[in-house]
Amino acid sequence: MYLGTKISKISGEWITHYIASSNTEKTSENGPFNVYLRSIKFNDEGDSLVFHFFLKADGKCIESSVKGRKIGDNVYTADYAGANQFHFILESDDGLIVNSENVDETGKTTRLVGLLGKDDDADDHDLKRFKEEVRKLGIPEENIVDFTKGDGCQAQ
Repeated sequence: MYLGTKISKISGEWITHYIASSNTEKTSENGPFNVYLRSIKFNDEGDSLVFHFFLKADGKCIESSVKGRKIGDNVYTADYAGANQFHFILESDDGLIVNSENVDETGKTTRLVGLLGKDDDADDHDLKRFKEEVRKLGIPEENIVDFTKGDGCQAQ
């Protein structure tokens, strides 16, 4: 389901289930996109949002947030580890897929797809749809990072 204006269903608590990347350095431990999401919050107008998350660097949890702004219909941009353009491509009752393109400070482009959830377990349908999106973008399945095992940042 494409989201259009369903930001009220997206705004809220989310956790990272899986992230696939065309550049595994970005999602490996200490990589900028090895993120443990906590929430996505939109403003009342729906033209800006904030991602709240934790990063793990050298075994320590670091709290962070990134602000984004709407630049088109279901297209957002944010400055984080370079320039990012992303959109939400699937939303179910408890699952959300985010498709992103990052251009880092060196000009290298990385495609990322994330599956987010409301609880600890990924829905089978959402996981299947996520893997379809990963294949469609030409990202090898072995580039999928599983975040469902916990992150050690729960008490933060």
